[in-house]
Amino acid sequence: MSSLSPRWLQTVSELALRVVFVAGFLILLGLAIDRLRLIFLPLLAALILSAALLPAKHLLTRRGVNNAVAAIAVVISGLAVLGVIGYFTITTLTSEFADLEVDIEAGFTEVLQSIGDWAGVSDEQVDEAIDDVLESARGNADTIAGGVFSGVRIAAELLAGIILLAVLTFLLVKDAESMQRSIARRLGPDRRRNFLVLSSGLFDTLGKYFRGVTIVAFMDALLIGVGLVIIGIPFALPLAVLTFFGAFIPVLGAVLAGLAAFLIALATEGVTAALIVGGLVLAVQQIEGNVMAPFILGRSISLHPMLVILAVATGGALWGIMGAFVAVPLTAIAVSLLDFYTGTGRYASRKRARRAAIGPGPEE
Repeated sequence: MSSLSPRWLQTVSELALRVVFVAGFLILLGLAIDRLRLIFLPLLAALILSAALLPAKHLLTRRGVNNAVAAIAVVISGLAVLGVIGYFTITTLTSEFADLEVDIEAGFTEVLQSIGDWAGVSDEQVDEAIDDVLESARGNADTIAGGVFSGVRIAAELLAGIILLAVLTFLLVKDAESMQRSIARRLGPDRRRNFLVLSSGLFDTLGKYFRGVTIVAFMDALLIGVGLVIIGIPFALPLAVLTFFGAFIPVLGAVLAGLAAFLIALATEGVTAALIVGGLVLAVQQIEGNVMAPFILGRSISLHPMLVILAVATGGALWGIMGAFVAVPLTAIAVSLLDFYTGTGRYASRKRARRAAIGPGPEE
């Protein structure tokens, strides 16, 4: 840039170059992650799962159990629990999916017909709109199912991902601390301190998030399931299972699970029961948001609802259901990195505490 150019033009040009560079980097990173999603998604899931399982391993090692044996026991137990939950979920939903789908469609139809009557729209127009919406929904469901669950190649990729998840989880649970120390030894004193603070904080955040969300999801499912049984709504168990997994997709998951319960109640038991179910769902969400989540999750992940919705939508668009599950933890990692490098949030005090605890590192 010529020295004769106005200073403001130089500043704007430099800023534009930085924006282009950052945008290009993010685009290339997104493309690389999309290409390597069969590796990236199991790795991220393994990081979350291992962070949640590490306290259990530490409990065993403090009682004198060998590190490798403790890691094997913890990982096998954790994966076994996930396997049982997965098997129970699949068998429960598949056994009643056809009837569940019919009732949801019936409830959706009744809602649209009521809106049509209120708006003065003819029944023929309402029926045509319903058919278009349901056809589009079925088409999207078929596309998702075809892209995720069908075909020998997809089955092989899924099996490979599960094996990779198990292996990575075991290695991280067994050797997380030694990996951290090994990397830290290769860094200079300042970078060593930063790395220790950042890596410990990220693992702590992921572990608290997964353990906390699992507890909150279980409580949500229990309250919704018991409430539906008391009200007398059919499919209480599948809806409770849907609520459990919906809790792992913040905001959107709860909305979809609650909407499904409302539509089924409307189709099977009428308007009064549907309104009671709607009140039940709202009450459970209030208990979760104001009692359970602050008490159990604390400030492990503090994200604005708009950011959560955008993250879940982006993750779902890129990687389907699995992307929606990992979107919030991945976003939390990015926000934690930003907090760390700007010296805000939890990391200012953690950095000072770590520096005071370990003192100046030895020169390499």
